[in-house]
Amino acid sequence: MSYEIMRTDVLNVARALLATGLTVGDSGSVSARVGESAGRVLLAITPQGRYVDELASHDIVVVSDHGKPVEGKSAPSAVWPLHVAIYRARPDVRAIIHAHPPISCGAAVVGRPIPPILEDQLVYLGGQIEVAPYATTGSEEWVRGATQALANRNACLLAHHGALTVGKDLKAALVACQYLEKCAMAFLYATWAGQVNVLPLQPEGAGVARAKSRR
Repeated sequence: MSYEIMRTDVLNVARALLATGLTVGDSGSVSARVGESAGRVLLAITPQGRYVDELASHDIVVVSDHGKPVEGKSAPSAVWPLHVAIYRARPDVRAIIHAHPPISCGAAVVGRPIPPILEDQLVYLGGQIEVAPYATTGSEEWVRGATQALANRNACLLAHHGALTVGKDLKAALVACQYLEKCAMAFLYATWAGQVNVLPLQPEGAGVARAKSRR
């Protein structure tokens, strides 16, 4: 079986992140769930330690959820266990972006959850943006913290590191990353201005329900 189309799609999203300033250099990772084999999740993911602008579609690696290569010769992103953990926990998720948008990184350094402040935060991201506690990147503790912070929403921040977004497909994950950056900007600007006004109380689960309609 060839995964060429999905590998190309993953590369295109990685390039879009770089072109729009949502990540820099060789940082971050993008993946898509491409299927299952013998009960194992298969994912196409960007390679480790490679500059995005130098990649071709054949550099995108297809691996199993144990990191076993299926297609491609490059080593997968060093944080592939994070992608696997989310796919296992969230059957609805088909694509994941781990990026370093500058404003979201600033919010991740502040380290406070972003309460519901924008309507599109509810619609596209699922409500309050939690911050995963700091841990060594790629460690089991880091993976566990990120997965828990994401929970059933479409985005979270990674303390002193960056951002994580998911979606029903690569476009949805990319759009979630864009909305997260907008939300982080609004939150920091409001903080600097002296007051963060939270949206009026929403029915319990409203944000998650709206976000699910966008997945």
